[in-house]
Amino acid sequence: MNAKSFFAAACLALLSFSVSAQEIYQVGVTAGSNYSSLRSDLFSTSSGRLSAAVGCTFVVGFGEHFELNQEVVFVQKGASAKAVNFRPEDTPEELTYDYYYNSFEAGLFAGVTPFANIPLTFQAGGFMGTHFDNLDRSAKEVYVGDYESINHATPAIDLNDAFSGIDFGPAFGIAAGKGRMRVNARYYLGTRNLYKNLDFVDAGPSIRTGSLRLSVSYFLK
Repeated sequence: MNAKSFFAAACLALLSFSVSAQEIYQVGVTAGSNYSSLRSDLFSTSSGRLSAAVGCTFVVGFGEHFELNQEVVFVQKGASAKAVNFRPEDTPEELTYDYYYNSFEAGLFAGVTPFANIPLTFQAGGFMGTHFDNLDRSAKEVYVGDYESINHATPAIDLNDAFSGIDFGPAFGIAAGKGRMRVNARYYLGTRNLYKNLDFVDAGPSIRTGSLRLSVSYFLK
């Protein structure tokens, strides 16, 4: 067999395997809760944000042990930053400033089901989100960063625009269930520095995201 014949045979075998292996195609809806956090060297946080996540999900199964799962969701994310209001001749007043934003997020995950009789699928992949915010632009007296001296502190509203832009990174988790219903638990690690969304700023500081998401997917077939 020459090289061309071997290549043609290999492509035909691969095509036949792909056609026969695509035993599952599912489309459904997904809904759940998302707990998000922010990691930054510009401010510390007092709490993350617990909110809803809703969207749609698609699964293509290749045999009994491998699948590709895509999700597109709307999710609310962010965290509450520790902040202060500097008062003349008095100690700073401790406050919080909510860096809350919304995101349309798309994720793609490869899943492996290692056990034939146990409906557990281990997933790994990545995500990309498009953020938009509706943050308060009037709280000019609130500062983050340095909580003792206004000379080195940052006005909280100066960081608002960091939460309008894109984010991306790896994600991994586990899904349990078979048929029309499954439960998902995933962690999303944002690797983009959201500080770069600001205009006319020096390089160096960082703001990055993280999310733990629990959801239920219901498939239409």
